[in-house]
Amino acid sequence: MTHPLRSAAALVVVPALALAACGDDGATGAKPDLPSETPALWNPCDALDAAFIKKHFGATVTEDDGTPTSPDCRFAPEESSGEPVVQANYQQYGGTLDELWKQMGQPEKADVREPEIEGADAARIVVSVVEKQLYVTGFVQTGFLYQVVNVVDPAPFDKERDVRGVTATLTALAEHADAKDAGRASASPTG
Repeated sequence: MTHPLRSAAALVVVPALALAACGDDGATGAKPDLPSETPALWNPCDALDAAFIKKHFGATVTEDDGTPTSPDCRFAPEESSGEPVVQANYQQYGGTLDELWKQMGQPEKADVREPEIEGADAARIVVSVVEKQLYVTGFVQTGFLYQVVNVVDPAPFDKERDVRGVTATLTALAEHADAKDAGRASASPTG
């Protein structure tokens, strides 16, 4: 059985490959259309900073936001600190979160939560503990824009604090996307 965060990580790292493999074999239906006008490169770090991560996850981190042509969004503590690592990414997808969710193939026993995120079309959080590490992944949809937050927190961890932190992060990302009208300019997702 595939771990839910590994599924999410694979989806985030190789979104084009993951989406290219879906949809045209008749089993899952045709791929939904993306908007005709794709927004400029998006960086979730535009809505986040080290102070935000400290407030919501209790971690003193260094931000790595990549470059303008290769955006990245990672917040890493000192290697030996035992604090959580937070990473955010995005992709565009023309379908609903439910459709994307089915393609990822979540395990039946995953602790899946559906928080209400203001300004978002949909959101989900997956929580699990594997080998004494907490993994929390959150997804937030605003139009065609899907932003993903991954948190890895070694023991001893505070599961509910990290879930609250991911919820706050999803909220900040949705607010930023809504302010920029990201993913909504051309059309609404199909569903």
